[in-house]
Amino acid sequence: EEDPMKTTNVTVTTSKTALLPRYFTLLLAAVALAFGPQSVRGGDSVPFKGSAEGAIVSATPDPGGVLAPTLAEGYATHLGRFTREEVVLLNPVTGTINGTLVFTAANGDQLFGTVAAQFTSPTDVVGTITFTGGTGRFEHATGQTDAILYTPDGTHFSVEFDGSISSAGTNRN
Repeated sequence: EEDPMKTTNVTVTTSKTALLPRYFTLLLAAVALAFGPQSVRGGDSVPFKGSAEGAIVSATPDPGGVLAPTLAEGYATHLGRFTREEVVLLNPVTGTINGTLVFTAANGDQLFGTVAAQFTSPTDVVGTITFTGGTGRFEHATGQTDAILYTPDGTHFSVEFDGSISSAGTNRN
């Protein structure tokens, strides 16, 4: 008969290869904490970079040139996936473009801005987007990006922008 009070010693050995998945998981967690999404305090200046593709949806003659509303979709830091509505005045004599735009994030927060740009060739435009506020986490946003736009046909376009934005965050001072 077996003694229930008898102690049995068991030796457990763990190979290094058995520990690799645990080390890998810890490494992934550390990387996620170090480089994952960061909360930004309101007022901090942070990089703002993105791109979009879109098209002019109509063109209306105006004493200053042609009014051209545009719609675009893209992805940007601090916005994620967004839609973009823009109304610009194109002066075909000088090649200048001036207007306003609204980025709308997936959650509905909006970022407002103005655009000033210049055609440098029949297909290339360079300009600046200046942020003037918004809604939600962009309520007091300020900042500026440089923008480079390419249009193969004068209607459709792709644009890349890179600059900085402040007050893009949910933590307010």
